[in-house]
Amino acid sequence: MALPKNLSIHRNHCNRRLVGKVTVVFVFLGPILVPLLWSSGVPLFMDIADFSWNIGQAICAHTEKSFTIGGEPMMVCARCFGACTGLLVTSLLYYYTGLLRARLPRNRLHLATLIALLFMPWLIDSALQRLDLWQTDMWLMFPTGFLGGSALVFAPFLFSPLPEKEVQAEDKLEPDFYLPEAVHELAIGK
Repeated sequence: MALPKNLSIHRNHCNRRLVGKVTVVFVFLGPILVPLLWSSGVPLFMDIADFSWNIGQAICAHTEKSFTIGGEPMMVCARCFGACTGLLVTSLLYYYTGLLRARLPRNRLHLATLIALLFMPWLIDSALQRLDLWQTDMWLMFPTGFLGGSALVFAPFLFSPLPEKEVQAEDKLEPDFYLPEAVHELAIGK
């Protein structure tokens, strides 16, 4: 049984895209594996879990608000795990299905707006918590992190060069709204 082309790995596919895919998978699996390695009781696995836990504490300041697996806490908080999950799920949906690719805004301003809107719940929740106006829990931290992780998938598209046909299309953008004829003539000086 042959694997689909997108899931097969060949020597000539070892490039930045493959490294990116492997990194995303390990970023997602790391927080899940650490409690399992620690719970195993095997000294080597416990040392790996301890090392990973220290990395998690260096990355995430709220490890006390993390999910637990087998009674052991994950190495990052629920929001960071949500960001990892959002990064993985959105990457898979974008690269392996047409669900997101067809609906992603082509205009960079619209894309930047989408990214900002996806980050807003994270920023609002964090700001209200830091100002002691709100006490958040892990069940709210996870979805806000998920949305932020989804935004991270789209962020590189703001800075990547557009293909030639998209550059031409961006130059000939239709306005999002149309002015009445009299206002339009006044604006262009007729």
